[in-house]
Amino acid sequence: MNLSRKRIVAISILLLISLGSCNNLPEKNQDWVIVTKKQSEETGMASWLVNREGFWTPSAEDILKLEEGLAAYLSQNSSYFFLQPPVWESLEDYQRQYIGLERGGIQIIYGNFFCDSLGLDWQETFVVVEDGGDCYFQVEYNVESGFFIKLIVNGVS
Repeated sequence: MNLSRKRIVAISILLLISLGSCNNLPEKNQDWVIVTKKQSEETGMASWLVNREGFWTPSAEDILKLEEGLAAYLSQNSSYFFLQPPVWESLEDYQRQYIGLERGGIQIIYGNFFCDSLGLDWQETFVVVEDGGDCYFQVEYNVESGFFIKLIVNGVS
């Protein structure tokens, strides 16, 4: 194999590696963070979540599937919300924390949504707020079925 052909092969391999790594989405981005199984177990970050048998780490692809149906789900459950414009039309204003829960052998993603982190480092600290209205809500999503199974919107005091 001559030198120029070796270079072409080497460049092709590097391009394939680079393109392959584009599909590996991060656990953190500007708007959301995935709380890993290890973080959940070691820090107790989500130990207060009831009705769980354990934790698991959702993939970024799992989160993207949840996100695909989120606005429609929230719109279908509009009676839970108080704000105008509707929450589902302003989801870009919310940060998200995602935790994988195991319940009855089913993998569930618990999504915590908030429009104000109250100055907390929300990518490292779980945001829990009493009241606060539509600024704070949570969903549960069954990964296997692709369906949302629960919506909780904070009350207004």
